[in-house]
Amino acid sequence: MGDKLILETLDKLEDRYLNRLLDQITDGCLILDKEKNYVFWNKSAEALSGFLAEEILDKSCQSELPLFIGPGGKPLCDENCLCEQVLKDGQPRLLEVYLQHKSGFRLPVRLKAIPLLNGDGQPAGLAEIFTNISPAVAIPLKVAELEKMQLLDLDTGLPNRLYMEMYLKNKIDEYQKYGLPFGLIYADIDNFNKIQERFGRFNSAKLIRMIARTFQKNIRYFDIVCRWENEEFLICLLNIDENRLDIVANKLRLLVAESYITVETGLLNATVSMGATLIQRFDTTESLVKRAEELMLHSKWLGRNKVSLDFTQKET
Repeated sequence: MGDKLILETLDKLEDRYLNRLLDQITDGCLILDKEKNYVFWNKSAEALSGFLAEEILDKSCQSELPLFIGPGGKPLCDENCLCEQVLKDGQPRLLEVYLQHKSGFRLPVRLKAIPLLNGDGQPAGLAEIFTNISPAVAIPLKVAELEKMQLLDLDTGLPNRLYMEMYLKNKIDEYQKYGLPFGLIYADIDNFNKIQERFGRFNSAKLIRMIARTFQKNIRYFDIVCRWENEEFLICLLNIDENRLDIVANKLRLLVAESYITVETGLLNATVSMGATLIQRFDTTESLVKRAEELMLHSKWLGRNKVSLDFTQKET
């Protein structure tokens, strides 16, 4: 029984039932023909990406807006097209990459590309299955409870400044009692006033939501990001050292710079300047946030779209 083909064993199963079956799985699933055009896009792919099937089908994997982005920031179907490699050698691939969401942010996914062989054993197309590997939501309270307690930023769905102030006070107390380290990133959108003047409040709010989702989807489940001011965010990273803090901050900075939203005139993206610092022995919430903010301003002084962990780069 295990060696028999499913469609042969279930001889009354029609082809359309396979489509229905693929629509029920929780992973995103797509199929491309040998010309590398999308011919199938399941319901989970719609949910994970924000793109409806009719927006994707019959388009090439090398279209203007690539779906999958490699860790280096380049589309998978750019110079060394993943689909072309799989069709050429018939070997599956398993990668951890980013899915470019319709809303603009990048979602980390695990992508498996599998060749589909015809009766002669030659690749006739390929299937790609992708799974969301972003961390679970870190907020311990339900959104409705946060909203009721006025601890939620309604525009982004992130905790607000009041929530973060209480959270940081608690983490500082834990550090002083038990020595549990953590880091803080202060992120500010570069040239936001100019963006708002040129593209309007609606698109500026859309850009803020995209950046909020980028941060939220690319930190660990026990870390937290909040909206601190209109275009400013605080990100608290637990159990971290300076080297790792630098790596995470720069990863988030690059992800923001490479993400975008669609506006009437085309694509709109932005950069962020960041200040990152570790908790110190005599810190209060005020001193910790102020140091991170000053480091963020130092990144602005250096030319924007940078991360500063100290002031040693400053020239005298």
